[in-house]
Amino acid sequence: MTARRNQGFSIVELIIAIVLLGIISSVAMSRFLRSDSYNPAITRDQVVSLARSAQQKAIGRNDVTLTIQPVDDLIEVRLDDGAGQVQISRMDLATVNMRADVNELDSCSVTAGGFAVTNAAPLVLNYDSLGDLITGGVTGSPGFPQAITTAVRLCINDSPAMSVCWSPSGFAYVGDCLP
Repeated sequence: MTARRNQGFSIVELIIAIVLLGIISSVAMSRFLRSDSYNPAITRDQVVSLARSAQQKAIGRNDVTLTIQPVDDLIEVRLDDGAGQVQISRMDLATVNMRADVNELDSCSVTAGGFAVTNAAPLVLNYDSLGDLITGGVTGSPGFPQAITTAVRLCINDSPAMSVCWSPSGFAYVGDCLP
């Protein structure tokens, strides 16, 4: 009688099993996750990134403007100075709606943004030479451009987690505007 040893899997068998599980899970996940579910987060992060860039570029200059504007199926976030366009980012507009207002501190879930950000009415923010916000708002809104005294709020899909707030000092951050 020969004793038979129980042996585990060989390294080759383990690697093949891991590769097959990876392929099956990637196919399954692509069926459950759609790219349009990420659009609000991508929009929010790009807006914050370019807003912080605008604030940095404004230091020592008086003519830096950040414009957020839907164009066709895209959202365009543009940074301009006196010499012209400095930076631009374009994202897919699917599943994203934006409303904005100036000097409003309520949560976007409580009070939706005052004015729709559209191709004809973009959100425009102007920085001074210290990187502070001086004026801004949605073009065409009453009193545009308004002096910024408390905050600028961009409500993305009326969700506080997907929204952006700017303090009067020009700093952009994610979430509700803090009093």
